[in-house]
Amino acid sequence: MNDADFNEVFGPWAGWIKTAAEVKNVPSDYVAMTLLSVASAAIGNTRWAVPWNGWKEPPVLWSMLVGDPSAGKSPALDSVLDPVKEIERILSEEYRRARDEWDGENELASLALAQWKADAKAALAEGNEPPQKPDEADAGRPPVRERISITDITTEKVADLLSSTWRGLLLARDELSGWLSSMDRYNGGGDRPFWLEAYGGRSYTIDRKNSPEPIVVDHLSVAIVGGTQPDRLAELLVKADDDGLLARFMVVFPDPVPIARPSSALDEHRMTEAINRLRSLPHAIEEDGGKRPFFVHFSEAGADTLQGFREQCRGWEAGASGLFKSHIGKMPGLVVRVANVLAHLDWAASEGTQYPSEIDETHVGRACHFVGEYLRHHAYRAYGAAKVPAEVEGAQSIASVIRSEGLRVFKARDIYNRRRTGLTKSQQVKAAISVLIEADWLREVRAATGGSPSVDYAVNPKLEVGK
Repeated sequence: MNDADFNEVFGPWAGWIKTAAEVKNVPSDYVAMTLLSVASAAIGNTRWAVPWNGWKEPPVLWSMLVGDPSAGKSPALDSVLDPVKEIERILSEEYRRARDEWDGENELASLALAQWKADAKAALAEGNEPPQKPDEADAGRPPVRERISITDITTEKVADLLSSTWRGLLLARDELSGWLSSMDRYNGGGDRPFWLEAYGGRSYTIDRKNSPEPIVVDHLSVAIVGGTQPDRLAELLVKADDDGLLARFMVVFPDPVPIARPSSALDEHRMTEAINRLRSLPHAIEEDGGKRPFFVHFSEAGADTLQGFREQCRGWEAGASGLFKSHIGKMPGLVVRVANVLAHLDWAASEGTQYPSEIDETHVGRACHFVGEYLRHHAYRAYGAAKVPAEVEGAQSIASVIRSEGLRVFKARDIYNRRRTGLTKSQQVKAAISVLIEADWLREVRAATGGSPSVDYAVNPKLEVGK
């Protein structure tokens, strides 16, 4: 993206992003993506975008920064996450003070409760009406610790936090591949449905391990940002289920920047103020007193712009395949989310202005350009660009057979005899099997037969086949 386009897309934040990138000596792409995910978490469930009737999207954005270990992913994350950590430090202090105050009130309430129970017991023993329970016998609910970001990725813990915070959370990790790999079929894959729902913001119920009462989350919304290395991403592509989890990520894979010393200073206070302002957005109130998002509608011109983009995506899909095609299919919804976040980032940059009352064609146009002309090319480079190696395509084909037929043990000729595309020659089958062995999908089993050893391939028992 050239400077003019970058300035157009990010508006009042373009200069800050470029300065942060210069100070951290990292690609501005990394900083921009981190900002979008953090802002989406700060807005959370208070503002959902509605392009037209029947379609609504939470602001939740997932960002993946792809690059070599020295590319600067972690410093770029820090440029936006350091202000988040400072806000959370202050929130933690406020919580501790409120908790100490509540603990004192609760101790007094416990004494009042004990006295009331004694008085009630005595009254009943004498045949008298027991006294009413005094208000001071109940300290009320304890204060809730406000959270923005999380590192614990166990689903029960995340759901528990979301049930109490409501707004939503941010998952920030230096390395995403380990977490994503933990959800492949080797490891049961049981968390994948949870995280797929965490992108959609819908209600979710999870059973507790040590309690009969389930955790009920009104809107399961978790924004994500983190990095990974190209080779780790390649491993994920081999192991990935075709359920759209990876396709939901906005991926950037920029060229490294030259090593240089900074000549500027970063205004972290401005970012802190903006995040706080986004977090100040109130939620709407249902008639029964419950919380719900405010729904910010697209203007008619904004909806027309989005419709044109949807038609363009249909053309791009026709020439795509695999994960890249799946990613293109997510782009219209991604435009809705990015437009919502950009509109509120504009608002957060200016004091004394009213909340965005609609998302207009300017916001939608900026989002369309960012997603269609910028992110699409980065996604193409990351996992759809270059032709997937033939042995990887073959490995994916064998993996499909394993899953659909529930194979546990097989020989190379079992695959060869199926005559699947790209697996019609013995060397093609062997190369594909080698990829699956390297990826820990298969294990070679040799049996002595008196002549040449018989070679079988055993499927990793942790892999859930036939599902």
